[in-house]
Amino acid sequence: MDRRSATGLAHYNLSPEMNEVAPEAAPASTAVEEKEEKKRDAGRTILREIVETIALFLVVFIVSRLTIGNYAILGQSMEPNYHENQRLLVDKVSPLLFGYNRGDVVIVRSPIQDIELIKRLIGKPGDVVELRDNQVYVNGVPLDEPYLPPNAQSGLYFDTNRWTLGENQYFIMGDNRSFSQDSRAFGPVPADHIIGRALLLYWPLSDLHFVQHHTYANLP
Repeated sequence: MDRRSATGLAHYNLSPEMNEVAPEAAPASTAVEEKEEKKRDAGRTILREIVETIALFLVVFIVSRLTIGNYAILGQSMEPNYHENQRLLVDKVSPLLFGYNRGDVVIVRSPIQDIELIKRLIGKPGDVVELRDNQVYVNGVPLDEPYLPPNAQSGLYFDTNRWTLGENQYFIMGDNRSFSQDSRAFGPVPADHIIGRALLLYWPLSDLHFVQHHTYANLP
């Protein structure tokens, strides 16, 4: 064999391109099975995401119902500040943690009717509430009540004009005193009748605002 032939043979034997072995093609049945498995995995992923979304929605809904309520105002007992058919969001949680304050606007189950009332909290447990000369006194201190309408009548419904509040008792009154059925008529209400503190007036949208609670600066 001449030198040219030997060189050519060596080149032929050492060429990686010529010596590579082509991979065997995957059987058609295996490729189909892999494709179907990918589809099943994708379906399981979508189903899991749907279940997780529904579960999250249910948790949020339950928590929100336990912590925030809504209330449609009935009657005119809180005019001119709040009017019939307005709607409020009610905070049920913070009062459980921090309690109620005098001057809070609260939602209360009526002790004499199967309805919910919107009122202002006037007296807390241990307070002495008195009505004298169209004026409300708490622990002997006259209340400053700038939220009242002109010529509001804070007088009596019955003969009682003085209440000493026991443990877990609250005294509530409407701002529109002349048209409010409140603790003057049915006495102090127990704590478990108070649903929550008014948080946000959300309807109608033109009246949207956070509820303003009053603080009596001259009371401890």
